[in-house]
Amino acid sequence: MFVPVKSNTGAMLPWEYLGAAADTYQAGQMLTVTGGKLTKLSAASTTTPPYLCMADVTAADGQVIPVTRVEGTFLYETTLSALTAEAKPGAKVQVAEDGLTVSQGAGNFELVDVEGTQKGDTVRGRFV
Repeated sequence: MFVPVKSNTGAMLPWEYLGAAADTYQAGQMLTVTGGKLTKLSAASTTTPPYLCMADVTAADGQVIPVTRVEGTFLYETTLSALTAEAKPGAKVQVAEDGLTVSQGAGNFELVDVEGTQKGDTVRGRFV
């Protein structure tokens, strides 16, 4: 799960309530917009997903759920989805298909702190 842990400006992320497609969402899951509704990622993302889910919720079609916009001025903490030998500060990785972790591959999540390279190890980074 992605957790916003620090802001470069000191500002807090405001919550928004937007309509979602029928599905089950998890707090800390990156979301995109398809057909005017929030949805899970359909594949690993090499670009910045626009929203971060802020609650565990099973939504009916069109139900509003709490989210924040993903900001490049925030530092986010998450985990590695698999062994990522290249995980080191300065490396850029992608948001994994689950929207909860990062994976090896061309992306724009720049690592700034890495606690290991094994699946489940904690990393921190920002979207650039």
